[in-house]
Amino acid sequence: MKRFLLILSIMTIFCLTACGDGDGEGDSKSANMDKPNLAEEEIEVSLQNAVDIFLREFEVDYITKVELDSDMDQWKYDVAGTSNEKEYELVIDAQTGDILDKSEEAIEKGDEEQGISLNEIISPSEAMKIVQSETSNEIGGWTLEVENGTEQYEIEVRDGSEDIDYIINAISGELKGKD
Repeated sequence: MKRFLLILSIMTIFCLTACGDGDGEGDSKSANMDKPNLAEEEIEVSLQNAVDIFLREFEVDYITKVELDSDMDQWKYDVAGTSNEKEYELVIDAQTGDILDKSEEAIEKGDEEQGISLNEIISPSEAMKIVQSETSNEIGGWTLEVENGTEQYEIEVRDGSEDIDYIINAISGELKGKD
């Protein structure tokens, strides 16, 4: 009888663990809630510092993307740039400035990206303030890149189990929309 109860208990625990919370969305909702809110974080490495670290590693013609995101417990910059023949990417710890990963690959025809005019853009904190004037939801990160010929920030905002990207013109600071 004890053996039967032990097996039944183990099977019950297994079934409850495997089933998640029953909302049909797995555990993504609870995982999303565990991510830190960028608006409440003190990031030690600035956008400019991350770009400077990137430029010490690679000789590029343009910076094509800078992204700040978290993988639950660590904020990271993902910086990308191009030269005539190659695309380079560097992942940097946003608290220490340590290089976590780097890569380079040949650029394929038609894959060329436009460079960001870093000296003309508003700061990420200014872009986040614009978003915070529109919503009180948590900020999960941001991406700076050129889309349709315009530098823009995509500020990721968490609305429950859903992420909404607020699009900010990185030169004028105008809210362009949500995605």
